[in-house]
Formats: sequence, C-alpha cells, structure tokens
Amino acid sequence: MADKKELKEKLLRPKTHVRQERLAHEYSTSEMAALIGLKNRRQYEQKEKGKAPFHDYEMLIIAHEFKKSIMYLFYEY
Repeated sequence: MADKKELKEKLLRPKTHVRQERLAHEYSTSEMAALIGLKNRRQYEQKEKGKAPFHDYEMLIIAHEFKKSIMYLFYEY
C-alpha cells in the first residue's frame, strides 16, 4: 500500500486538463475560485498548479461546469 508521501507526489501534479478547459471557456482564475467557493484566486492557482489538492466537491463542480469527467480533468496526464 502506498504511503501518504508517495500518493501526494503522484497525485499533486499540475492539472493541465483543468487549465486547458478553463482557458478554452475563457474563465479567469478568480472566476474559478468563486465557482468552487474559494475566497481568492491564489488558492485556486495553487490547486491548478498542483501545490494543493482539490477537494472532491470542487472536482465535481468543475467537471459539471465543463461537462468533462473527473478522471479526464484531474487524473489523466
């Protein structure tokens, strides 16, 4: 079984598909932050860059907004 550090290194990567979809839909990082209930764009930018994790409900909101699967947006590299 993988430990927390291994999982963190594996899963906390830049979310390139999320970024591509955000740009394709012309959303700013501030708009994305507001969409998922964050107080400022910096928090969102950290998540998109892979410095902080997205919560499951945030992934669901983003996937629904872009009409894409969670697997595609967050786990396919």
